[in-house]
Amino acid sequence: MKRSNEGHYNYKAILALAVLLILVAPFSAAENTIPQGGTVFVGEEDLDITLTGATAGSSLAWYGTGGQVSHAPAAQVTVGDPSAFYVSPITFGGKTGPWFLLPENTVAFYLEEPSLGIRVVDYSSGFVVSPSATWIPKGDTAGFRVDTNLWVMANRPGTAGAPLSIRLNGPDSLTFSSLGGYSLEGVVVSSSPFETGPVWATGSAEYPIGEYSVYVRCDANDMSDNYPAAGKAISEKVTFLVQRVNPLITGTTPLPVTSVPTATRTPTPAGSPPASPIETATTATPTVQETGTPLPPTPTPTPAPGFLGFAAVLAFLAALALLVRKGRMP
Repeated sequence: MKRSNEGHYNYKAILALAVLLILVAPFSAAENTIPQGGTVFVGEEDLDITLTGATAGSSLAWYGTGGQVSHAPAAQVTVGDPSAFYVSPITFGGKTGPWFLLPENTVAFYLEEPSLGIRVVDYSSGFVVSPSATWIPKGDTAGFRVDTNLWVMANRPGTAGAPLSIRLNGPDSLTFSSLGGYSLEGVVVSSSPFETGPVWATGSAEYPIGEYSVYVRCDANDMSDNYPAAGKAISEKVTFLVQRVNPLITGTTPLPVTSVPTATRTPTPAGSPPASPIETATTATPTVQETGTPLPPTPTPTPAPGFLGFAAVLAFLAALALLVRKGRMP
């Protein structure tokens, strides 16, 4: 009798499937599972809130900011499918804080408005791109700093943190999905602020000189599609330059500081000859009175004939005495 291998093959297939499920499970959509007392964000959909005790037809109540459960709810929502719950911006927008499950008035979850912001950090020169510093010297190494409250997704079962995507756009419609070996997609954030570190070598030839922009978004549970308001599930865009020359330098050479140290420049009307630095100087000098009127110049003293005249008289008398002594005087 010939032995069949069919059962042996089925056993191998089941074992392979089990291993695959074990490997995939930690990376599955656990970020949509909300424990009792967990945090949900406005705009999330397909959330599983069954661990909160909610069932189909359950009522959720919000008592307002600082409200007390002894009062009438300020808002009330009926749960449809607790395994596919939608935190609609229309229904839940602005109603942050604890939501209670009726009639027990136990806390089901806490609601927060999502918050996302990104900054560009120049690690070589040690500054952050801001309205007063809008350019990065070509050749510096840069990275990004993310400020967000979405990091609390790390408290959900089987979730490492909030999955974010950094979108970097450059000149000529270039879009970068990675910088060197650092992927800008699926950046897991479990604390705030979060920094990528110095991952962007701007000196590389693949990053041309010009204008760049960057923003960050959270696509978890379709949040960015449902709540795309700037600073919520999608951050505001940061625009900056990458170039070798400070854009504040216009190419004109300013006068040396030492040439007119205290002169105040007054605009000259069109067509008029430029005023000299001395004419526009307004800083007081030791010869200016309190009223601002210059004192008349002190005349330069002319040597008096005192000593020279006296010497000439003595010389004349000495010559006269000599002539008398020689008998040449009549």
